Amino acid sequence: MNSIIKLEILEKTFKKKDFSILNDFKLEVEPGERLSIIGESGVGKTSLLNIIGLLDTQYQGCYKLFDSSVKDLSRNKLAKWRNQKIGFVLQESALINSLTIEDNIKLPLMYANRKKDITIQDRFKRIVNKIGIEPILKKKPLDCSGGQRARAVFARAVIMNPQIILSDEPTASLDLENREKIINLLFDMNKEFNTTVITVTHDLDLANRHERIITLKRNE
Repeated sequence: MNSIIKLEILEKTFKKKDFSILNDFKLEVEPGERLSIIGESGVGKTSLLNIIGLLDTQYQGCYKLFDSSVKDLSRNKLAKWRNQKIGFVLQESALINSLTIEDNIKLPLMYANRKKDITIQDRFKRIVNKIGIEPILKKKPLDCSGGQRARAVFARAVIMNPQIILSDEPTASLDLENREKIINLLFDMNKEFNTTVITVTHDLDLANRHERIITLKRNE
C-alpha cells in the first residue's frame, strides 16, 4: 500500500528566535492509520501539523502528499486540498463571531459549492447530533461556552469527510462526556471511511488509543 504521507524535514528554522526544530525528521503514514504525536512543549508538534496540513511551507526538506510533490502544487490546488482533503482541528481554528455556529460549520461547504448537497446535509445532521450541539446552532460563538465552541470547530473540520484529519489537542477544553463524543466520532470516521487520523496531544490516554505514537524530542 502506498503511503498517503511521505515527509522528510531537514530543518525548520525560526530566524527571529535563532533556533530550529524537527531536524532530520522523517514520517510515512499509511491511508487509514491512527497516529498520535506527543512531546514536551516547544519541540515542534504544532509546527509539524501545520506542515502536514499545507499551512506551512517554510522548511527545508521534501513532502509527498497523495503521491504528489507539495512543492509542485499551485496555490489554488493547495487551498482546494486544505478545504476538501484535510480537516483541521487546530488550536488556532477561530470561529467567525459574526456568523452562527451552523454557518461556521458549513463554511467549507460554501467554498466547495456543496452547501445544497443532500448527502452533505445528512452528514451535517448526523455530526451535530452525535456531538450534541443542536441547541447552539443558531447562536453566535461568543454566546457559547469554550467546550461548545471546541465541538463546533471539530464539526467544521470533519463536515467535508476529509481523507486526513489533523487534531491539535482536540479534547483539551472538554469535559469527560464530550471528550468521549469527539474521540468516538473521530475513530468512527477512521473505521467507516478509512480516514487517516493524526493527533497532537499531551493526554497519554488519548495517545495510546491510536495505533502508533511518535515522540518528538528537542534537538541535541
